[in-house]
Amino acid sequence: MGVSRRQALTGAGGLAIGALAMFSERDVADRLDASVPLPFYGSAVSAIRPDRSAPGVAGARVVWSGPPRDTGSSAPRRLALTFDDGPHPDWTPTVLRALRDHEVPATFFCVGRNVRDHAAIHEDSPGRHELANHTFDHQDLGRFALDRCRDEIDRTSDLIESTWGVRPRLFRPPYGHLGGAALLAAAEAGLTTVLWSAQMHEDAFAGHPDGITEDIAARVAPGTIVLAHDTGSPDRRVTIDHLGQITTRLRDAGWELVTVSALLDG
Repeated sequence: MGVSRRQALTGAGGLAIGALAMFSERDVADRLDASVPLPFYGSAVSAIRPDRSAPGVAGARVVWSGPPRDTGSSAPRRLALTFDDGPHPDWTPTVLRALRDHEVPATFFCVGRNVRDHAAIHEDSPGRHELANHTFDHQDLGRFALDRCRDEIDRTSDLIESTWGVRPRLFRPPYGHLGGAALLAAAEAGLTTVLWSAQMHEDAFAGHPDGITEDIAARVAPGTIVLAHDTGSPDRRVTIDHLGQITTRLRDAGWELVTVSALLDG
């Protein structure tokens, strides 16, 4: 049975959004009526302004990693560690201590409400680490139209600048969900959208946490952007508790650890 246009556009076509995670990509595709178009303007997937006016930028930049090293180059092999969702008083100070002890810079994709509540945690980070935009409320921007995406992004950049004196250059969408509206909002805010090319697999090492060090060392390559978190579910503590070991292992293997902007700038 087909889904009416009204049902498709309001999400009432018999499938709750939360239930989609239970299905494979093929399952989801089979349950959506491909003959029913999404809204041309004003939806989360549209990268065109709702009023059809010209965008304020000529293009957008989305990256999953930095540039790989040229074959035969003598330049150092570089990668970037990133931490999402903080700052949080029970997690972020531990991360910062480990990074300080090993003289490693990192990029923190900060949630605006946590910046508001826990700003003092990063008071010494400007100039040492990179502070970037991860929206204000950590909502799924893949569901929101342009105005809501702009609000989530702009409020966070404004708050980071007024709090720490640095305006973010980078934006990471929560969950890695990037609709057209979010892409346009980030681009018009002058932000590069940053995803990742490797991530910590904490859930795989609950029974043998030391294994996470060799796991990430085996999966990085020149230009890798590594996803980790400085708050969240308890299993993520595996990375935090082994961060010193991880950075030492990577450096011993010849890696230079830099911020994302340094990685992208070459």
